[in-house]
Order: sequence, then C-alpha cells, then structure tokens
Amino acid sequence: MFRKTVWTLLVVFVALPLFGETWYIRRDGGTRYSSNATSGQCDGKADAPYPGSGKNKHCAFKDYRYLWDDQSYGNSKWVIAGGDTVIVRNGPWRVGYDQGASARDVWCAGGNGPFSCGNPTIPAGTSAQHTRILGENYASCNRSNMTQLFGGFGVGIVLNLGGAQYVDVQCLNITRHSQCVRHGYPAVPSGCSSSYPLDDYDSEGVATDVKTHDVLLQDLWIHGHTDRGVIGPIGGVVTAERVDISYNGMAGWDFDDGNATPMGAGAVWNFKDSTIEWSGCNQEYPMTHTFPVISCYGQSTGGYGDGVGTPVKTGLDVNVDHSTFRYNTQDGLDLGHVDTGEHSLTIANSIFYGNSGGQFKWGANMTKATVTNNQVVANCMRLSAPMDGAPATFNANLGDFCRAGDAISFNFRRNGTALLANNSIVTYSPVTFDVQCWDRKPDSPALDCSSSSLTMKDNIVLGYDNPSTYNLGGKPGGPALLYGDPIGHVVRNNNLYYGIRGIRLQVALSTEHWGDPQFVSQPHFSKEQDLDNFNFHLSPTSPAHGIGATPQ
Repeated sequence: MFRKTVWTLLVVFVALPLFGETWYIRRDGGTRYSSNATSGQCDGKADAPYPGSGKNKHCAFKDYRYLWDDQSYGNSKWVIAGGDTVIVRNGPWRVGYDQGASARDVWCAGGNGPFSCGNPTIPAGTSAQHTRILGENYASCNRSNMTQLFGGFGVGIVLNLGGAQYVDVQCLNITRHSQCVRHGYPAVPSGCSSSYPLDDYDSEGVATDVKTHDVLLQDLWIHGHTDRGVIGPIGGVVTAERVDISYNGMAGWDFDDGNATPMGAGAVWNFKDSTIEWSGCNQEYPMTHTFPVISCYGQSTGGYGDGVGTPVKTGLDVNVDHSTFRYNTQDGLDLGHVDTGEHSLTIANSIFYGNSGGQFKWGANMTKATVTNNQVVANCMRLSAPMDGAPATFNANLGDFCRAGDAISFNFRRNGTALLANNSIVTYSPVTFDVQCWDRKPDSPALDCSSSSLTMKDNIVLGYDNPSTYNLGGKPGGPALLYGDPIGHVVRNNNLYYGIRGIRLQVALSTEHWGDPQFVSQPHFSKEQDLDNFNFHLSPTSPAHGIGATPQ
C-alpha cells in the first residue's frame, strides 16, 4: 500500500507543470541587489514597491535594464533563468544610455558603449516551459495598454532575440522617442548624430539570428525605428501573432542581417493576424497624424521599403494567415530570394494594397505554394498621391512607383507546384502575374520547368487602365494577365476577368469567364484615392457568385 501511494504521488508530481521564478519591474521598485551590487535595494521577485529602506528587500526592480545590468562593471548577464517569467509594469522603459552626453553614463557599466547597450541573449526556456517577457496586460492586451520599451542614444537593438530559444514576448510597444532620419536623402526632418552629443535614436526594434527558434511574438507594436522593425535570420520556428510592424525607416521585417547570413535548418516563419505597413517611412514624434509618416524614401533616394525582405541563400517555410501588407515603399511581401532547399508557402485570408513594388512574390525554392482567399489591390502608385491622415509632404522624396512592373510574381523549379484559388485581385500594374522558371535543361541554356504545375481557379481579376503606368511598362487597354516563362502544366478554371488586356477571346474558348464582377461600390478609376477602402463584397447581380473569393 505504501509503495502504491508513493508511486501515485510520484506520477502526480511528474505530471505537474514546472514553474519558474516570476520577476517584476515597476516604477516604485528599487535598485537591483546582487553579489556584485550588495547595496541593491530589491531582489526583483515580488510585485511590490521598495519599502523605503534596507537592502535586498522582497520587491520589484525599478528599471527594466536591471534584468541584465546590475550596474557593476562588466556584469552584463540576465538575472533570470530559463523558464522564468518577467512582468513589466508601468513604462515607458528606456533601453540604452540615459542621456548620451558623454562616453561615461549610468547604464552599460561594462563599457559596451551606446550602440551595444542592449540586452544579452535571453536565457532559453524549454519546449515545456518557455521563458516569458510580458507586458503587464498580456492576458487582455491591446495597443492602448501595451507596456512600452523605447530605444535611445544610438542603441542598436531595443529587444535582442539573437540566440533566443523557447521564449515568448507579449504585450509590448517597441519604439523610440525621436524623429531624426538615418536613411534617405535629403534627410527630413534632420539626420541623426552618431557622435557626441548623440541624438536620441535607435536602429532596430527586434533582432534575431540563426540560433533563434521556438519564439512567440504576440500582441506587439514595433514601430518608428530608423532601420528595421525586425531584422535577422532565424534558426527554427518563429511565430508572430497580432503583431503590427509600422513606420520603420528601411524595412518592416528583414531576414537579411546585412551579411546575407543563411537561415538555420528548419526555419519556419508563421505570420498570423498581423500587419506590416509604411516600411521605408519615418515616424513623426510625437505622433499627431492618423498616419504619422514624416518622410518616406525608396531605393532611388537612399531608402529601401520592403514590408518583408529576404537575402539570397534563403531557405524558409512561410505561413501567412489573416494578415495585412500595405503602403510599403517597395514590395509588400518579398520572398523572392528563397533559393535554397525545398520549402512550402501558404498565404491565406490576407490583404495586400498600396505597396509601391509588387504586392507579394516568392522564389523558386518555394516548391509548394498555396495562395488562397486573399484580397489584393495592386495600386502601386498609391503613395505618389496625397493620403488623408498623413502629412502633406510625406512623399516629397519618394519615387520608384510600380518598380516591379507586376502585381504578383513567383518562380518555379522542376516539379514545383503553385495553387492560386479564390483570390480577388484588383490591379493596374502593367502585368498581373509574372511567372519565371529558374531551371535549365542539362547541358543546355534552355529553360526547363516542364514538370512544374500552376493551377489558377475561382479567382476574380479586375483590371483598370491607368495611363500613368504607360511609361512604366503599362499599355492602353489595361494590365496584361501573364508574363514570363513556359510552365509545363497550367490549369485555369472558373476564373472571372474584366479589364484585362488581350484575353477576352482566350476566355471565350475556355472554362473561364469574362464579365464585370460588380463589386459593391466598385469605383470608376480616375485618381489614386478612388481605390481606397475597396469593398470586395459582391453585389447581388455579380456574375462572380459561386466562382470568386469569399469575402473575409
């Protein structure tokens, strides 16, 4: 009986989840106590204020940076252990130097200097128990109640997730408190000084590397950084859910760390219920406009502007669902450099519009691509015109409109497959679908994608004739449907086209259809603003009923 009871208790004990320590940051906390900082006031392990006297009291830290910097020389190491939880209350919390007037400052006591004055690698959790960095309202989070972290005085990274493994980050507003510009010319409103006295700016919001895996980013707003919102390769599964990446000076999420470092094996990017917008644009501070973009740049004026960017030698599986990519000064979602290994792509239930390049694209090593139930407005000149809610001069130095020449582009290797189904596409880009083959016949310069297959079914494609695109590759009569290389097996069924140049006779001889889709409030196009807030619901008399995308 005793042995049976002990065994039962052992089983129950093993089955119970393991809980790590919980740490707290709050304004009325105290300084950090450690073996190197023995005058510290608090141990950081209680959601309580510093009582006013004493050392090593059971109370919260009074600064976010105490989590890894106890203010003793050279001791830059997280106080937490893997599997612990941090609750960050109040805010905003600075990351970086305090005032930047000299090389000697209260933070980064180890001498890292202002540019490296960020957090070291977060202690890894386990698959069963993630390390968690949480804003105080993580259980019921929205943009108005997020805890803010902001970078300043030249710090390179606000939240360093390099090497992070089994880590969750939730309910944080990651930004900066300035509006100087580091990319684009002329610099509007001004350039950032990187010599003393430093301007109060940062470079990146979040950084990853090839050791980053099993990371969850949830309920985050990453905005206003001079360079990228998120930068770096990944080494496994990284999931973003309810994340808004906006108003970042160079790119939204760039998998290129500047050295085209390849991804780690098993890299998977999940992007769900999230938004990437206004990449290539600098955020005004303080924010006063609905769209607080003080200046935007493209490549021809020293900027960049991809919503999502990838370097060459990229190997990555991607799943995008219920997400939005809009008003980026280059491509909305650029996966065009996925050129290594065999990878899968899913883009579903998502919205793309107003991006100055292509709306989305993928590389040939996405050997299985599934693109379904998306809504696309390929109005690639939208940022050339005034925007209600944005400063009047936001686009004064912006160019490169319709630089891609297409709405959607994708590539094949032998045996690759792509399915495009139930998508609704409105476009005036010169070409709607740009399809390329990357493989050649052995010992021959001839392209060979004879074993590849493209299936397009139940899509609606509505074209508008925009004379402004004629000098960019467009022609009278509306956009072309397809451009590119021959693909071995192409199946097109039950698509509805209207306003697309040169295919009406082809449609008449196939299982496809020609006719006005009659979207609700379908506008006549005469100016860029006409396609704003496009309503993709079908009118009762639309010939698309039964063959078009189901509105999301």
